[in-house]
Amino acid sequence: MIFCAAFFLSQRCELNFNGYTAEPSTWYVRSRWFFKFLGWLLFRIRVIGKENIPRGNYIVIGNHLSWIDPFLLVTILPARPRLYFIGARQTVNRKWKERVMQKFDVMIPVERGAQWVGKDIFKKPSAVLRVDAVLGLFPEGALGTREGDLLPLQRGIGHILLNTPCSILPIALSGVQELYFGKALTVTIGKPFQICVDGLDHRRAIDAAVAQVEKK
Repeated sequence: MIFCAAFFLSQRCELNFNGYTAEPSTWYVRSRWFFKFLGWLLFRIRVIGKENIPRGNYIVIGNHLSWIDPFLLVTILPARPRLYFIGARQTVNRKWKERVMQKFDVMIPVERGAQWVGKDIFKKPSAVLRVDAVLGLFPEGALGTREGDLLPLQRGIGHILLNTPCSILPIALSGVQELYFGKALTVTIGKPFQICVDGLDHRRAIDAAVAQVEKK
């Protein structure tokens, strides 16, 4: 299995040098099937609510308990439109992780603890949504400490949600914190919803957006 993974990562990839796109590259499609095969081989994955996935692009909101979370989202969600997710640059702390992320071309790296009030941090997420791709967010901003409990959500996600008309798709991941061979993992896909902040000023609208996500 280790040899198989090493061979896979050594293959030539098709990186997206021209910006974001909703159309998956050949590499993305092959990678997706590869990780889906690994997931099937190593774990018992159950998906609930797959019929709730909307057509077109949307924003995925999920809890975050493990490094495997974004790969689960990639394998479970449709290949088209393709997914990009926001992740902390600090988590790519090994050469092999950097290699995987570069080849897979799915992560939008941001500095953990960065000030969300700055404009630059919103450019890439906005670019993803403008080309009708799917944006993935882990709004806790860090790994959760216990299954079933959410850390306080980062207020910065409210800025992103207020600047897009896209539907928001809530996804709950369970069983992913402690991984071992044959572990049962459950992915529960909720119903998509829209943020409602009518009549609120900008600051209150951001707080309301975050609160609505937290309730889901």
